[in-house]
Amino acid sequence: MKGYNADYGGGGGKSGGGPANGTDYNTANSSSVGRVDSVTTISNAHNVPSHGEPNSVTKNYKDGKLASERYYDGNGDAYMDIDYNDHGNSGRHPNVPHEHKIWFDKNGKMHRKDSDGGIK
Repeated sequence: MKGYNADYGGGGGKSGGGPANGTDYNTANSSSVGRVDSVTTISNAHNVPSHGEPNSVTKNYKDGKLASERYYDGNGDAYMDIDYNDHGNSGRHPNVPHEHKIWFDKNGKMHRKDSDGGIK
C-alpha cells in the first residue's frame, strides 16, 4: 500500500506510554495536532479507542509499520486521525499521509470525516 512503510516511523510496535517529544508523534507534520502530553503505541489493533488519556496520541502499528495516529483532546475524546496508508483505496485517498477529523453525534457515536487531501 502506498505510504505504508518506514518513511512514516515504521519499525515500532511496542506497547506502552512515554513522554511526548517531537519525534514520538506527528511524523506527518500536521498543523492540526494540538497539545500532546503522552504517547501510547499499540500493535495490530483493528479499532483504536475513541477515548484515551487527555492530550495524548495513540500510535497504531500494523506488521511493525506505522498505520495511524489518533489524537485526543483535553477531555480524552478523539478529535483526529492521521492515516499513513490509503486504506487500499488510492482513488478515495490519493494523498498519504492524510487526516480524518473525528466528531461524535448526539448519541455519542464516533464518526470520521474524510480528509480534503494530504497533510499540508
